[in-house]
Amino acid sequence: MRYPGIKRLLKLAVRPRAVEQDVDEELRFHLEMRTARYEREGLSPAEARAAAEREFGDVGRVREECVRIGHERERKMKRFLLWEALVQDVRYALRMLRQAPGFALVAVLTLALGIGATTSIFSVVRGVLLRPLPFAAPERLVRLWQASPSQNQARGEVSPLDFADWKARQRSFEDLGTWWYVEGMSGSNLSGDGEPQRLPAAFVSDGFFSTLGVAPLLGRALLPGEHQPGHNAVAVISHGLWQRRFGGDRGILGRTLTIDEVPTTVVGVMPAGFDFPSERVDLWLSDSRISESGIPRLRQVRWQSVVARLKPGVSLETARSEMNGVARQLAEEYPATNVQSTGVTVLPLHEAVTGDVRVGLMVLFGAVGFLLLIACVNVANLMLTRATARERELAVRAALGAGPGRLVGQLLTESLVLALLGGVFGVLLAVWGTELLVAFSVKQLPRLREVRVDGAVMAFAMGATLFTGVLFGLLPAWRARSPQLAPVLKAAGRGMTGTGGARLRGALVVAEVALAVVLMAGAGLAVRSLMSLLSVEPGFRPEGAVVVSFSSSPGARPKAQYLAEVLERVREVPGVQVAGTAKNLPLEGSGEPAPLVLAGQPAESAADAPRVRYLHVSNDYFRAMGIPLLRGRAFTSQDSGDAPTVLMVNEAFVRRFFPGEDAVGKGIHWDGAVVAPIVGVVGDVRQESLSEPAPPLVYVHVLQNTRSSVNLVVRGQGAPLQLASAVRQAIWSVNPDQTITRITTLEEVVGGSVARPRLIASLLGLFAVLALVLGAVGIYGVLAYTVGQRQREIGVRLALGARPAEVLSMVLRSGMRLAGLGVALGVAGALALSQVMGSILYGVAPHDPLAFGAAAVLLLGVALVACLVPARRAMRVDPAVSLRAE
Repeated sequence: MRYPGIKRLLKLAVRPRAVEQDVDEELRFHLEMRTARYEREGLSPAEARAAAEREFGDVGRVREECVRIGHERERKMKRFLLWEALVQDVRYALRMLRQAPGFALVAVLTLALGIGATTSIFSVVRGVLLRPLPFAAPERLVRLWQASPSQNQARGEVSPLDFADWKARQRSFEDLGTWWYVEGMSGSNLSGDGEPQRLPAAFVSDGFFSTLGVAPLLGRALLPGEHQPGHNAVAVISHGLWQRRFGGDRGILGRTLTIDEVPTTVVGVMPAGFDFPSERVDLWLSDSRISESGIPRLRQVRWQSVVARLKPGVSLETARSEMNGVARQLAEEYPATNVQSTGVTVLPLHEAVTGDVRVGLMVLFGAVGFLLLIACVNVANLMLTRATARERELAVRAALGAGPGRLVGQLLTESLVLALLGGVFGVLLAVWGTELLVAFSVKQLPRLREVRVDGAVMAFAMGATLFTGVLFGLLPAWRARSPQLAPVLKAAGRGMTGTGGARLRGALVVAEVALAVVLMAGAGLAVRSLMSLLSVEPGFRPEGAVVVSFSSSPGARPKAQYLAEVLERVREVPGVQVAGTAKNLPLEGSGEPAPLVLAGQPAESAADAPRVRYLHVSNDYFRAMGIPLLRGRAFTSQDSGDAPTVLMVNEAFVRRFFPGEDAVGKGIHWDGAVVAPIVGVVGDVRQESLSEPAPPLVYVHVLQNTRSSVNLVVRGQGAPLQLASAVRQAIWSVNPDQTITRITTLEEVVGGSVARPRLIASLLGLFAVLALVLGAVGIYGVLAYTVGQRQREIGVRLALGARPAEVLSMVLRSGMRLAGLGVALGVAGALALSQVMGSILYGVAPHDPLAFGAAAVLLLGVALVACLVPARRAMRVDPAVSLRAE
């Protein structure tokens, strides 16, 4: 008699069977058992088989159901076994880390540093560059500029008359709107409801809010009819102003505020996070509130910024082509003002908002990615060293039946546990680091309100954690997959280690040093660029001057009279030596562009004339700023009121328009056919930025051509800010309701102009220092471990007559060989990558030899110091101890 059940059990005990084979065998067993029973009852084999199948039922259906159940049990068993193995591996990993607290602390801190720094920079990159603009269908929003190809100008503002023609003739956009906002200039005075306050304001046209597609949180936006003079006494306020000034009172709607001495009704409150065109804007007012005397509505006076929404299905190229055609039509119809404005620049609004910071942020993100790689390589080296020390343990486990997968899984689990611990602390560092970055980036980066550690940033941190865990754990785990018991035990017994592990650790050190060199070279370029910027002569003397900014609130008095009274009172303040004003300070604004028609040229030739910048300043401005007068005279108090208009120019103007001549006495067409004489020439000033050469400038006496925005520059005895309180009181003695928007120093103005390059250089420098430290730790760790493993060999060498100096040289050569190879590879990599930084550098070539040489020398010097410690330890090995061990 056969016993198929016993046979089946024996087979299952010998090796696992596939589910299908098990089911087939089980079914066969049951059918055979039933067949045997019917045979014993007297049926023939064929009849017994048929009876057994009838009794059993549908064999195919039973088989299918059994296979399904078997597969489900198999999956559950696998999950259970995997979970059990994982829990066991995690417990073992934690136990091993507790046994080596020093190793665990260094590894976790290294990973936390890399993950935290990377996550912090990613949170900024995501908020500024990756997060969509908070508008409806933001991908269809574009920014438009007037372009003058003949003047090399691609981004010019637009006059209201040109904008009206654009809007009437275009077919590519659903809607268009304009705004006027200039930092520190476009604002309004809020009075009559608490303390008078100067509020940043954007003056917008009909279509501004509808184009962006954002509805107010409370109330409504401005209506088309409210953009007409006489009907524009309405305002929309920001969420921040609503909370700060009015405590979030929902009764703010319909409330009347006095804005620029005009009773104005609040009709809407924008939602939190709406910060267009700037996060500092607190008011949105109709642009019709800007008087004709403030900004004349002439076709040649271009001051509006334009935003538009593409129609569905219309491409960017189609819109560009159409708008360029419209610009050419206007150039033909209005040659006196538009002959040079033959193009329109159309860019996605997101690119327009973030374009000038994109390269800098991506450089920082790349740099911090290199730092994370260095941290991974460093921890991989530590893990590899630790795995080498555990070779005996792993070999014994393999001999007892642990397969390669089990050993690899154990070591990878240890790596992931380390990575998770580093990730937890890294996220804490990221939260703190992001807040710090935002605080240091105010006014340097757009969209800072969008920067936060949210779900996407946490997902990135988790991904970075898992990536690092696999990355630094892969090499040690791969190397430990198949340990050889006999060689390992033999080497362990003699205190030796294989050459394969030493070569791998050396390769990791080379990689670590190479990455550090790339980072240091990039930081060197950024620092050299910043030093070049700081060494630029701005053309004025920033030391010892205070700046008080405000927008004139003359009341019923003429602006010129009001400003003259303010200057007179300020100059009477004890300690004040000189005071003057300008609408645009150097490094903060380039003035008002207008055609330049020299005397002797017909006034009608303005259409073909080059455009220069006109700056409005008072008498004594040049003395207050420390700008030298080179020829002629400066403005005086007599150059005001009804006196004939006079102008001053800078050296760049003379070089371009009167080369080799004396410009004093020459004339410029002013206000049509009137020719204004040039009475003086002053030194060049970096008006736009330190990185831009001084442009040709024409200075206009502000008392002859008044402007509302005032930057009062005061120079006196003692510290500049000590005069600020007295100067403010002098201004208030003329008008107690005059709001002061800013009090600062000229030195802070210069510092603010280089804040973004300083931020990039500081962060790159910080990352480079961390990379240098990690590189030194890596070199030291490898050499210290090598010296420890070769201690008996070194003792034998000393016992056989080797001098300590020779041992020192041997260890130093070993370490410096790795450092030298890493430096060579790093310099090559930096040369290949440095071109990316070209657009953010000033006065420094991307392949600057000084930056690259300094990075190489510094790292080699630090590597030498890192090599000396284990080298000196090798010199002190006692030969007698080594011989006794042998």
